[in-house]
Amino acid sequence: MHPIHHGVQTEFTHMLDVLESDTAKPFIIPILGLLIGIFMMNLHRCAKLDHMESISTVGKLVLYFGAQSFMNIFMGWVFRTHVTLEKGYVLPNGKTLENDLHGCPVGFALTAMQQVISFLCFIIVYGLLYYTPYKIETKRLTSCNEVISICIFGSVFALNIALNNFSLGYISIAVNLIIRSCLPLTTFMSQQGLAMFGLYPFKPCRIAEIGLMTLGVCFAALFTIAKIMGSAEKGHSSSNMVLGVVICILSLLCGSLNLALAGVLGEMKMSVYDTVAYMSVPATIFLVPFAVFLEKPVPGQWPEVFNTEDATDFMILREVMRIAPGTFALFALSGVFSFMYNIVQFSIVHTLSPSATAFGGNFNKAALVLLTLTLPFLQVHSLPGSPYIEVIWFAVIGNVIAFSLYSYLQILEKEKAKIAAAADEKTGFLSEQEEDWEESTSEESAGMCGT
Repeated sequence: MHPIHHGVQTEFTHMLDVLESDTAKPFIIPILGLLIGIFMMNLHRCAKLDHMESISTVGKLVLYFGAQSFMNIFMGWVFRTHVTLEKGYVLPNGKTLENDLHGCPVGFALTAMQQVISFLCFIIVYGLLYYTPYKIETKRLTSCNEVISICIFGSVFALNIALNNFSLGYISIAVNLIIRSCLPLTTFMSQQGLAMFGLYPFKPCRIAEIGLMTLGVCFAALFTIAKIMGSAEKGHSSSNMVLGVVICILSLLCGSLNLALAGVLGEMKMSVYDTVAYMSVPATIFLVPFAVFLEKPVPGQWPEVFNTEDATDFMILREVMRIAPGTFALFALSGVFSFMYNIVQFSIVHTLSPSATAFGGNFNKAALVLLTLTLPFLQVHSLPGSPYIEVIWFAVIGNVIAFSLYSYLQILEKEKAKIAAAADEKTGFLSEQEEDWEESTSEESAGMCGT
């Protein structure tokens, strides 16, 4: 009889074995990104030189790459590739698993759980820093508009993460990332939508930029179609993958709106910790009905566990807590990671801008997809054969080029805006000097006449 049948100890032994297996290898690059980003940010602080400020900005983006890549890989592993139960396990209904049970499709329930754990982490950090010089000063909400904005932002944020987690149970991390690389276009659309309600300034519509963003989206669609067809040829369920793609697109739309709203909250002068703390409660309340009442098709061998094709997240989470406590412990750990990731993400949104965060996030996704295609230890599943692999490479390269050119145009526009602002400031300074000279001249003339 397999040792996993007999208790909790083998579950945690299995978790320790993960560190010695190929599972830990995909996390090498994200961890390096985190370490390099922290080093670059601290280098600016230690040197205390003005020209080192650009290094600090790059360090923030590198740190963001490490954090985002780590969360993407970790959540993709938990939802799709982690062995929840090994083959040979005797289920409560008496059946024996013929193959390993991979992943755990609990997108809504796990996201709600992450929000609760994030809030608890905030309380712990707040308590630890309360009697220190680094005490967290929370902003008090003084108007109904602020309360409504927080509730809306928390709900949109929760829906974005929950739908993204949902999709990871049905599609690969590469497909998920390439779809979410289309964030600049949807962010632009969200900002224009918010501008119609007076919540955000209108962005100029430049044909070249919109054309490049649209082209990048077309390449992403081509990549997704090739990936689905290649996976279907190997026997994977194409209907489940289509469901995952649709859910990922909905998550993308929520993510772009989330970034724009984060910029609005930044203008409300809310700190990073304020944002994390205030949004956790409405986010959890918003997600609970989806986790408890929404039944969805479960992938893989999960129908054998429940004797049904559909199940709610709450049903799955409750069963996992009973039969796979090690996996449930990973869920709790993901809440801690989520708290730290939110701190990094919102710090970048507030210190840079929603568009800069969108650019950083888009670059991160493209880089991780390219690394996944080129580095074997990052590949969870084997790549499809010809002609799909050629189409995939063509689509990835086209997607990266299109969005890179778009980012280059954005940089040029920002440089022009800086030069124009500097020119206006100089003109204003000269005008003030002329006015002062005229006043002094008139006073001297008046003095001479008086004499």
